[in-house]
Amino acid sequence: MAASKKYGWRDLAGALKERNALAMYVLGFAAGLPYVLITGTLNAWFTEENISVATIGVFSWIIILYSFKFLWSPAIDRAPTPRIFNMGQRRATILLLQGVILACLLAISTASPSTQIRLIAFAAIFCTFSSASQDILIDAWRIEIADEKITVDLLSAVYQLGYRSSVILGGAGALIFAARVGWGDTFVALSVLMALAVSGVFIAEDSKVAERERSLGDAPPAPLRNRALTVVIIGWAWAFATLFGFMAFALANPDGANARAFTLEKGPLIIIATIIAPVSAAAAMLWFHRKDGAAPTTQKRWPGQPVFDALYGSVLAPMADIIDRLRFGAILVLILALSYRFTDLIWGAFAYPFYLGENYGALGHTLDEVAVASKLFGALMTFVGIGVGGVLILRIGRMPCLVAGAVLAAATNLLFADLALGGAATHAFMSATRAYALFGFMQPLADLLHLDVAGDEALARLMLVIAAENLAVGFASAAIVVYLSSIVNKKYAAVQYALLASLSFLLGSLGRGALGELIEIRGFAFVFYLTAAMGLVAVVASILEWMRQSKYGAPDAERPAAAET
Repeated sequence: MAASKKYGWRDLAGALKERNALAMYVLGFAAGLPYVLITGTLNAWFTEENISVATIGVFSWIIILYSFKFLWSPAIDRAPTPRIFNMGQRRATILLLQGVILACLLAISTASPSTQIRLIAFAAIFCTFSSASQDILIDAWRIEIADEKITVDLLSAVYQLGYRSSVILGGAGALIFAARVGWGDTFVALSVLMALAVSGVFIAEDSKVAERERSLGDAPPAPLRNRALTVVIIGWAWAFATLFGFMAFALANPDGANARAFTLEKGPLIIIATIIAPVSAAAAMLWFHRKDGAAPTTQKRWPGQPVFDALYGSVLAPMADIIDRLRFGAILVLILALSYRFTDLIWGAFAYPFYLGENYGALGHTLDEVAVASKLFGALMTFVGIGVGGVLILRIGRMPCLVAGAVLAAATNLLFADLALGGAATHAFMSATRAYALFGFMQPLADLLHLDVAGDEALARLMLVIAAENLAVGFASAAIVVYLSSIVNKKYAAVQYALLASLSFLLGSLGRGALGELIEIRGFAFVFYLTAAMGLVAVVASILEWMRQSKYGAPDAERPAAAET
């Protein structure tokens, strides 16, 4: 195989001249905006309305829908869609989902968190479900449309640039706007931004892979497939009912729900039911199929066999493909996907309470200060992190960057712990290096733009820590997107990527309900130390995966199964 081309900054920027790369940027923006609004900006509104941290933690469980999007990814992947503007299935379905997202954002703009939090939760759930479904199709389109000229690595980096662009407008723009016109009008304005992002589906070309027929091929016998599928269906149904049943109860009875106890008691069982049991069922199915040899010509078929066949082709076959290609390496891939984004995702819902609040070691900054520090300056640093990650991935390879991203993501949580304790270490560093002088532009800029910003040392410390954290998150995000894209088989692009991407959200999402209560008990600093320590799991998993690929070679989605031994 020929050596891959080395790309630089000009290649990354020049890619936007290509139609599909430009569409990828806009679709990335459309994917990121609902996420940042529901999981971040909405929490800033709640903080301003004095909604408790524990309630915010329970509400933030809505993000779990992103973690379970693989449950309905087969249906979204293959759902028939009416021809809209002569678009293919991928683009037409994305367009319909974007219409639902717009309607939900407008509904949220009319509600009050203090009196109508259930209405907001209802709209947020539908918005998140539609956003997660949109992500399934955008991820599949990115993988399917890639070619030798515009590679999947390049498209993945462009996607992250578009995604993070939405953070600036949906984060900083929203906070600054809300401080002047109120939150209702702010969400109306954000809905307009979402409407503009719909242009991405009109720019994009149709993917051809989604239109090809998929057969069962050399599948295990029907009874064997059906038994494995039964395990999957029961596990997912129980987990879905348990988790969302508790969410509904907790939102209706915030004082009577113990999210921490639920997470400790049911969290491991949910992971077993949704991940370990299905993977084990797929592995057992493959083992028995090889043991018994080829399937007989006549097989006993169950009632509703066409449904089981469809589920196998769209759910179990893609999962079995990963196991069959990677063998025991699939276990390491699953651990890596589960743990990689944990350190930044688990506390993301509490960023605004930490920046804006007054209790538990929170910092007590103004909306304008948080907008400038976190969602403007921080987002720009994320851009830099994504750009550096994209270029380094193309120059030195994805695996070194994957390891570096895991280390940086865990380490930056220690900086936030220092801020929660008063920022003594950060102050000592900035004083010794005279880094405070770097932020001397803040007060004149704030005066010029009429922002409620105090250009003092406390804000400078926050900006430095946010810069470090966002550089790390941007770098790690680019690394994990490229890594997961490299693992999937184009034949099962939608389902496999949705499964792996969902795993990267699962642990962080499950822990948020408990984290809100833990913050109220132990404070922010303790939580930052805890999450930094837990981030070491991703570091170790990344190193082991790099070693595995060094020994067996990088995963190839098109190579024959069982290439590794």
